[in-house]
Amino acid sequence: GKMPETIEGTLRCIEARGHSCRGTTLTRVDWTQGLGVKTLAEAGEGVEVLFWVGCAAALEERNTKVAIAFAKILQAAGVNFAILGDEETCCGEPARRIGNEYLFQNQAQQNIEVLRTHGVKKIVATCPHCFNTIKNEYPQFGGEFEVVHHTELIVELLRAGRLKLTNGIDKTITYHDGCYLGRHNDIYEAPREVVQSIPQSRCVEMERHHDRSFCCGGGGGRIWMDTPKGER
Repeated sequence: GKMPETIEGTLRCIEARGHSCRGTTLTRVDWTQGLGVKTLAEAGEGVEVLFWVGCAAALEERNTKVAIAFAKILQAAGVNFAILGDEETCCGEPARRIGNEYLFQNQAQQNIEVLRTHGVKKIVATCPHCFNTIKNEYPQFGGEFEVVHHTELIVELLRAGRLKLTNGIDKTITYHDGCYLGRHNDIYEAPREVVQSIPQSRCVEMERHHDRSFCCGGGGGRIWMDTPKGER
């Protein structure tokens, strides 16, 4: 039963507060201020897609920029979307990767019940971990939903002409293939197509890319663990 103190704190935070962001003062909806983003409870019928925000994008201050940016993209494309807001809780992925299967299943079943109550059919996620878990692991508990990564949806909107990029970015840009997006779900080209669609931008590859990309080191619960100096 021994585990690092930082891991224990994360698991207790998920269990008690429904998220992995210890010490945060934000709520699930603070990032939506001034954006006019509605929850499913407020939006009613006719919602095209549910934006699954995830713990980090909703509750970690620097990462709320991701949620804000993606919401603005959906609005620019005229997508009728909504979020769960306070009804959203951690997808449970950290608990399963760390080894607390009981906590994971509790989180999964709770989320599946909420999604079913709202009649959700299609979900878009920016976080590769949330995306992989809801798409590939929730079906183990009867949670069958269409789940897409936000880069896939952005490509779809670009191809359909619903999203038009006019302002350029005169920079050289590279893209890092996250493990749960690339190796686990074979999504390599959609993110690159998005970058290549930006006027004036130049997309270049790192030495290691696609299925040879380096792991960032944060998966499997490692983001909440310290590695002793000198230990690989």
